[in-house]
Amino acid sequence: MKALNLKSMSWIMALAMMFIVSFTGCSDDDGENTPGEKIEFPTLQEATCNADGTITISFKATVDWKLTSNAGWCKFVDGEFTQSSITGKAGEQTITAKISGDGQNYSDDNVAEITLTLGEKEQVIYKITRPKKVFNGLTIKDENGNVYNTENPIIIKGSGYEKIDVVYTTILTESEFEVGISTSENPDWIKVENKGEGKFNLTFNNDNTEGIDPKYSISTEKGHKLVFGVQTTNEGLINVSVPVAYEGLKENVLLFKPEYINALTVNPEGTVFTETSSGSMGSTEGVKYENQLSSTITVRDDKFHVLKITEIKTPAMSTYFYTYDVTQEPDWVTVVEEGTKLTLTVAALPEGAELRGAAILVIPEVIWNKIKDTDLQATLFTRDNDNGAPMDYLNDEYVDYMWTHFTQEPKEDEPEPTDDITLKAFYTNVSIDDWNSITTDRLIPFEGEDNLIEKSTNFFADFETIPNPTNNIWNAYFDKQLLHDKKSVLFQINGNIPAGYDVGTINYGNWYYGFGPDNRERYIDVEFSTKTIEGNKYIIITGKDGKNITITDTQISIGVSIYDETIDNMKAAVECVIGLF
Repeated sequence: MKALNLKSMSWIMALAMMFIVSFTGCSDDDGENTPGEKIEFPTLQEATCNADGTITISFKATVDWKLTSNAGWCKFVDGEFTQSSITGKAGEQTITAKISGDGQNYSDDNVAEITLTLGEKEQVIYKITRPKKVFNGLTIKDENGNVYNTENPIIIKGSGYEKIDVVYTTILTESEFEVGISTSENPDWIKVENKGEGKFNLTFNNDNTEGIDPKYSISTEKGHKLVFGVQTTNEGLINVSVPVAYEGLKENVLLFKPEYINALTVNPEGTVFTETSSGSMGSTEGVKYENQLSSTITVRDDKFHVLKITEIKTPAMSTYFYTYDVTQEPDWVTVVEEGTKLTLTVAALPEGAELRGAAILVIPEVIWNKIKDTDLQATLFTRDNDNGAPMDYLNDEYVDYMWTHFTQEPKEDEPEPTDDITLKAFYTNVSIDDWNSITTDRLIPFEGEDNLIEKSTNFFADFETIPNPTNNIWNAYFDKQLLHDKKSVLFQINGNIPAGYDVGTINYGNWYYGFGPDNRERYIDVEFSTKTIEGNKYIIITGKDGKNITITDTQISIGVSIYDETIDNMKAAVECVIGLF
């Protein structure tokens, strides 16, 4: 029986121990979920606060808590007092931290860490940055008196690439102490020139070691600062920094490489561009470019606008006159942009089509944004109607943006000038109002030595300044009195006039006749016209006011000519150089 009883007791005790273990385990699980005992810390927050400011710190505590600041300048408000630590019971909490200026200096920002203790655990829940003290003993301004600061950063103006095209950003400083700019603490792309008396000139340093290209802008987001050093008596050296940026290459600068300076012609197939260059005897054929034109553009931030416009080229008075129409884009010209590289090609000229021309402007985006909504024709060009034919001039501020201009015209078989054309000269002794009623018997021929017309045998020796002469050169001399009182001198053209050639003036200068009563230079005022009288073609010179002529010059020639684009001048079948006595 004794052994049986021991067995029974062991079984009973084992059962009891199981109940105890089971109870203890349930109690612990329930404790983890009981409100007020579970420990959770709020997410770390960071803030900036200036001296004499306050920050509100909010959190929820499930147990008794304690806040501690590790900085003497950051304390918690507890009634009428401030202290470095503060405690409280579980629940929702809102605590005010007060920031003082204790220990603040001009060179360093300070950071305070706020630690929350819950039970036996602690964690930093707040970081408060107090910025360094602002030095009020220095004012930094631009030339217009605007103050530079964090909200108004210094913007370094853009210069051109040439030394003569430098633009300075002038900084004016005001302080009772000596002010300097430390080159060692500032960005290498800024060049500083101390002009004395608190004045500094700033430019972009093209030779910077950082390899920054002067054409690209630098925003304030890059975080660059310009550091001014102020040597005080009691604080020592104080550094004051202002955000600095760079606007990029000078806004109106745009460069082409290579350049196409001269006017070009394009063959009808659109495969060869040819430029001409001017010489003392007219223009000669120059460089040829096969299939396309190509240039690399240098401009601020690589941003530009390509403008294709129609060019109208008119030959007149031994030269070309150009006009432009910005409303018509030449769709036969293709310009491909690949980054900063431009490539231009031209379509073939359709059979039977007339001469056509185009001009390509490449404008910096900054400038384009300023003018794109204006009257572009008036903004870009000025028209001159006073030189015998309309002529458009690109306004000075846009001249550098002309990439190229060219014409494409059909190929023609040009007739060769002939030397079988002869001239005769006549004059009238009265003013003629109606040439339709004039017959040849009313024309008085040049005779003798007083009024002379003859074919020249040594033209170049006598008239070296006349460009591109034909071999069929004539000289005419007559008394200036023949043009007085609206009388006329006539030149009869005899022979076959080649197809395409015009009859009229070739080199229309001025006959000078001295000074008038107001001491201003005077010129003969004449009119040129062409008439057919009894089947013969005449060039007629009629005087308007030729009295009191005292000095003569030979600057006028007439004849039969055609404009030759290959020499960029007139080609004559016959030319007569006129002199007065």
